[in-house]
Amino acid sequence: MSTNTRSRASTVLRSPVGDERTRFSSQAPQILACLDEDMNRLEVTRHARAIAKALDLQLGFAQIVETAPHGVLPADPIEWNLRFTECRDGIGELIGEASETVSDVLPVVLPGTAHERLIDWAEGHRGSVLVLARHSGRGPHSGLGTTADRLLKSGAASMLLLPSGRERKCSAEYRRLLVPLDGSPNSESVLPVVTRLAQSLEAQVILAHIVSPTAELPSLETQAGSNRSNTSARARNYLETWKLRLLRQGIDATVYFGTDSETCERLNLIASRLEIDLVVVASHGQTNLASAPYGSVAGALAKSAPCPTFIVQPDLRIPLAKPGRSGFMFEALAAETEFAS
Repeated sequence: MSTNTRSRASTVLRSPVGDERTRFSSQAPQILACLDEDMNRLEVTRHARAIAKALDLQLGFAQIVETAPHGVLPADPIEWNLRFTECRDGIGELIGEASETVSDVLPVVLPGTAHERLIDWAEGHRGSVLVLARHSGRGPHSGLGTTADRLLKSGAASMLLLPSGRERKCSAEYRRLLVPLDGSPNSESVLPVVTRLAQSLEAQVILAHIVSPTAELPSLETQAGSNRSNTSARARNYLETWKLRLLRQGIDATVYFGTDSETCERLNLIASRLEIDLVVVASHGQTNLASAPYGSVAGALAKSAPCPTFIVQPDLRIPLAKPGRSGFMFEALAAETEFAS
């Protein structure tokens, strides 16, 4: 797609209701359900609605109408109008269902390439969340599809990634939340979001800390037993401290500590055995490479977790406790909870 064509396309949102020339500008954060014409459409709708209600954020439904190669619109205007009409009608039906639990739902129909248009939208709505299936109902059913992969690599927004409907139908009630922590402030930055979700949904929170065996190896063999014991004790105390702080917020919390060289595989195993409904993980953990859009654990969970995975970027904005205020996740950490010591 040429630069000029893409720039013009990104300035207008097309809506199935009301004025279809809503300007694309920097707006309040939203939950955007990214719909495709496949079997995942209803799953994406259900989970986007649940997250929007729990976080008290506006909900939008987005349908991308793919253009012809090089960004050229179809030559037949009748065909093009029919495609837009079908999208508008389809979103209108979904909005009718969503409006029962979430008010003020925004419809969005955009022409262009899916990942490019959604990145454009995310850049105009900083601090938002994109909700989509890991891959479509077509083709291979493992890892990430092209759109999900490119959106994740862009780091443009927080993402809620859902297993394909062919893998597993997942509950959107989120009764059990798994939260991986690695001892870094980055991993802990998801806790305001976890707190909001848990309180809104009356969910249980399982805090997990997986330590690599190599982190426990001492420099002297004679100190091996003592060193391992101290490392394990520190890790358990770390989890218990956060558990206590969640309990003070009225949240049912428990902890899981383990040692494994394959952190993601162990987390996936925990998610399966404990019937986790949602994994909430920070985009970056201990390594915090500024040049990378996400860390190794977040990236691995995005591709293989057996349940929906909420990858939270630092710019995610959630409403604060005081009416009329909102703030970045790090601000919420200090202002809304007792987590800051």
